[in-house]
Amino acid sequence: MPLLDGESLIRAHLDANPDGHRAALHDPEYAATAHRLRTVLDRLGHALAAEGVTDEDLAARVGARLVTDLLGTDEANARMAARAQAVKGLYEQGLVRMPMPADLLGSP
Repeated sequence: MPLLDGESLIRAHLDANPDGHRAALHDPEYAATAHRLRTVLDRLGHALAAEGVTDEDLAARVGARLVTDLLGTDEANARMAARAQAVKGLYEQGLVRMPMPADLLGSP
C-alpha cells in the first residue's frame, strides 16, 4: 500500500487554488503536468513504502510540498504573471532589447 495518494494531494491543492483548478480543466499543458505529478507521487508513495518508511504524515508533507513546488500557487503564479508583464513593458518601451544572433557574434 503506498504512503501517498497523488490524486487526493493534487485535488486538495487545486481546491485551495481556484486559478490552478481552472487551469487544470482548460490548459492542456497544466493538466498534463498535474497528471504526470500524480503519477510521480503515486510512485514515490510505493518507493517510500518499499524502503520501509512508515510515517504517513511525513510522506504527506513531502507530497504536498512537491505539488506546491511543481504546480505553484495562485499567489506565486500571479506574481510571475505580473513580472512577465513588467518585462514585456520594458521591451515595448525600448528600455531593454533582445540581442539578435548577429549581435552575439560581434562585428566582423
